[in-house]
Amino acid sequence: MVWLNSVDYKNQEYMELRLNAPLYENIRLDFNPLKISDVSGHEPSWKDWHCYRKPLRVYSPDFDILVSYFNKAYPIIDASDNTERDSFDVCFDNWIKQDDWIKIIHNIEVDLINSSKVEQKFLKIFIAWIKEALQHTSVIVVEGNL
Repeated sequence: MVWLNSVDYKNQEYMELRLNAPLYENIRLDFNPLKISDVSGHEPSWKDWHCYRKPLRVYSPDFDILVSYFNKAYPIIDASDNTERDSFDVCFDNWIKQDDWIKIIHNIEVDLINSSKVEQKFLKIFIAWIKEALQHTSVIVVEGNL
């Protein structure tokens, strides 16, 4: 099962993706797929994007590599309130829709040849996680704690 009960968020098993981030690093981005409700008019709450069993966590400075690709897809329409966002915010929530993830993945894949073998592995793992998550949702909420 990919989704936990909303009260079981403490049982999430974060996949930590590291390239150069030291083990003691605390600044991070958490990638939390949104559990989509089939209830008409449902407003998502915190528990709806903290119930995916295996969310992704990427630490600083590694997430800088990803943010550069994210910003190439901006401006985007934020999935939480349908307002335009000009850039990715490492300090707050970013509600990114599936169509925008597809653009981000494309930008990464096109540029893989310019990355070192180690960076390619990091980026390929990231892409695989995003693609898997998008099998279960159409929105991934990326939370920064900077």
